[in-house]
Amino acid sequence: MLLSLDSQKRVALGKLLKGRSVTLLNGEIIDGKIVLEPMYAIPERELWLYKNPEALTSVRQGLKEAAEGNISEFNPDEE
Repeated sequence: MLLSLDSQKRVALGKLLKGRSVTLLNGEIIDGKIVLEPMYAIPERELWLYKNPEALTSVRQGLKEAAEGNISEFNPDEE
């Protein structure tokens, strides 16, 4: 896709990246190339989960089981 600069030397990416977040890859321009990498932002309080492979696997397994209808009732007051 060929994009043109406007009179202020800007490129409109709105239609191409609508609703997405991106970061400038490596934060630099190399050989005149700008690389934008799609990304998702998560709250810092949830970052621990993605840094803990065992916990993330457990959460994913629980979500899979729930989606398959494999659930049971839990009442914390009955423990």
